[in-house]
Amino acid sequence: MIAPPLATVLTALPVALLVIVVGWRCAPRPHPRRPAPAARSTATPIIALVSGILGVALLVGPLPAAAALTMVPVAQRWQHVRHLARRRRAVERAYPDAIEMLVLAVRAGALPSAAVQSALPHLPLAVRPAFAAVQQRVATGERFADALGALATHLGLTARPLVDSLAAADRYGLPLAPVLDRLADDARQHRRRAAEARARQLPVRLSLPLVLCTLPSFVLLAIVPLLIGALSSLSS
Repeated sequence: MIAPPLATVLTALPVALLVIVVGWRCAPRPHPRRPAPAARSTATPIIALVSGILGVALLVGPLPAAAALTMVPVAQRWQHVRHLARRRRAVERAYPDAIEMLVLAVRAGALPSAAVQSALPHLPLAVRPAFAAVQQRVATGERFADALGALATHLGLTARPLVDSLAAADRYGLPLAPVLDRLADDARQHRRRAAEARARQLPVRLSLPLVLCTLPSFVLLAIVPLLIGALSSLSS
């Protein structure tokens, strides 16, 4: 089989990348006011990737498409990592609000288990499944202090101080409201520091489209015509 010319390959690759990017951006996102699914499906980005590979196959032949097909597992892994990062950021944003809801319930006179139950319908969606798991384990007969382990399972080490405080208040009757106030203040400061860190990373992330788009366009529109004119004058 005759190898495709280089110009055809260079034309086909941007088309395939455009198909992948459009399919990626058109992938359905969970509505902010609806409960997010436990694990976001990766079917749509993978379909977009396969469509791009088929476009390459139609334009330049099966060998480049077969080489591009090896990118499917990499795309799946990358999508999984992105999903975990989005979930972690959502938990970081919602965690201080959840603690403040518990503070309101405790100051209203509720015990720790009753505070979690009364605050559950009003908690942010990102952390609500974790507290719902605690209530489900309590409903099956497990002690509240032991059922709090579901918070650490769903939310990670971030929720460990909250778990210890709620368990100590339930077992020993320790005052809970001052501890929750301190935890809420720490969580708000952590959220603010994380937002500032992401803001500092923004110039670095913007440098990628600058290098890949703006600079090549400048070279093609400003420098290449000058070089062509210089070469044509030399040849004449």
